[in-house]
Amino acid sequence: MSRAIPRYASSVPLPDQPYLPGRTPRPPEGAAHHPSSDDLCTAIEYLHGVDLFNHGCYWEAHEAWESLWLPLHRESEDRQHLQGLIQASAALLKLRLGEPEPARTIWSRGRIRLVEIAANAPDGVHLRVSLPTLVDEVDRVVAAGVPAEIPPRITLR
Repeated sequence: MSRAIPRYASSVPLPDQPYLPGRTPRPPEGAAHHPSSDDLCTAIEYLHGVDLFNHGCYWEAHEAWESLWLPLHRESEDRQHLQGLIQASAALLKLRLGEPEPARTIWSRGRIRLVEIAANAPDGVHLRVSLPTLVDEVDRVVAAGVPAEIPPRITLR
């Protein structure tokens, strides 16, 4: 019996299936929500991105977070954090598509961002994410070069 994965933005539906570029139909435009709050920790897009990531919808998680990432100041930790999460998603998607080398390349850039933010955050937690835990989990999967039976998950604190 598998344990249910908790939802953080349960009012926003998950897609019927994760999008795999070139393999499954692209979701309709407008499926992503636009920022509704300046507080990223409670923004529905942020929480929905976490849900999507945790349910293996890596393309969709990237899309949800990108709407928050783009308008942020280039040097802000919040922008770097979101970019790191987006790169973790992209790396896991590349593994699912059978592309381990691009996954390693993408993850190496995202990893640098998240490790740097974790070093400056109390207990390594930024925007409610324990970054050292996430980095370790993504490292494990990317090093293996194949999707994990138990994929990395983000647990908000």
